[in-house]
Amino acid sequence: MVLLAVLLSLPGLALAQVDEASQNVDAASDSHNWSHNWSEGWKERQKRLNAAKQRLTHWQLSEQTLLTFYGQINVGQLDYDDGFVQKTTIRDNPNSPTRIGLTLETDFDSGNNLFLNIEAAVPKGRSKSTVSGIIDGGNDTEWDISLLRKAEGRLSVPQVGFFSFGQGSMAADGITGFDFSQTTLAAYNSVGDTVSGIPARLADGTESSTDLSAFFPNYDAARRLRVRYDSLSSRGLSFAASVGREVLADNNDTTYADIAVRFETKWRRFGIKGGIGYAYNGSSPDFLSGSVAGLDEATGLNFAIAVGTNTIGGKYIYGKAGIIRDIFKLGSTVFSADYYSSDSPLSEASGSQSWGIAIVQKFDAHDLELFATYRDYVVDGSVVQFADSRAILVGARFSW
Repeated sequence: MVLLAVLLSLPGLALAQVDEASQNVDAASDSHNWSHNWSEGWKERQKRLNAAKQRLTHWQLSEQTLLTFYGQINVGQLDYDDGFVQKTTIRDNPNSPTRIGLTLETDFDSGNNLFLNIEAAVPKGRSKSTVSGIIDGGNDTEWDISLLRKAEGRLSVPQVGFFSFGQGSMAADGITGFDFSQTTLAAYNSVGDTVSGIPARLADGTESSTDLSAFFPNYDAARRLRVRYDSLSSRGLSFAASVGREVLADNNDTTYADIAVRFETKWRRFGIKGGIGYAYNGSSPDFLSGSVAGLDEATGLNFAIAVGTNTIGGKYIYGKAGIIRDIFKLGSTVFSADYYSSDSPLSEASGSQSWGIAIVQKFDAHDLELFATYRDYVVDGSVVQFADSRAILVGARFSW
């Protein structure tokens, strides 16, 4: 880690030297300034890369229509230990899964705008552990309809709002996820995602039939086949409502509905965002949840708080503190620490707790992020006792 820090710091030092001489770049002495030449070369490569990628991923179909291909590859190594079994595997990062998508945006002469979006996850497969057992990244091991994330359209009508239809986010989806930390690809309020697919283990070493992540709910809405309306923002305040059905899972005829209110404001260099939502889930418990996040742009200090409760007594609170720093010229370095605590997450547990730390290093020129996170899990059993566990996830995300 020390060697890595030294290597990464070298470009930053070079760029710092360039900044001091930037007002006289044509001076003869600059022709012998290797740091200046290296930096200018890096900047030119960045411009060419961005331009080439723009041409490859953006197609201007007409003066008013743009087609965009986007996606991300997000892979990491997970080391998991519950005191009985240690597992190490290379897997897709479930905090922000690998995906690909297409968007089509059209502006009409009337002022309306039509946005079409189709997006799918990528089959993850089942990765064999290098120690024992397997970690299941999900049952989506082949291309099928369960991998579909979005297939929706959105019509923007001036002075009226936004009308969405198709498979996509319900109105309250993301209502618990307001977060300025820039570490959400490694750590956010859905703390169980890091260990998704791993069964909880009982204190006697027996493997539970329940996924460990199920003991750490965040009471956030989901993506479904729905119709949705979003109001225009007025003084930073907006509301949304939706009604939908689950069509990607068998034997689910439930009608879902939710509403949400979101707000955003800024005072001097301090920004804040938040929201609250209520979701009706048919035969499943309804829930009320929300979050708020703030950022001090002057220092990079930020915080996030999320809370939620359901109609059968389950509840949780999540807190996060972070800092964003420009340690290296290559991109921001961001740190965060968080804590999660729940009551009655499932009938088998009276509570659960988790804490974690995360770091993300951005490489802006290449749309690349390196990340690492450590997380500790505790489940308080109501009938049987569960073993404590911990996980370390290290990886990289490339997006376009």
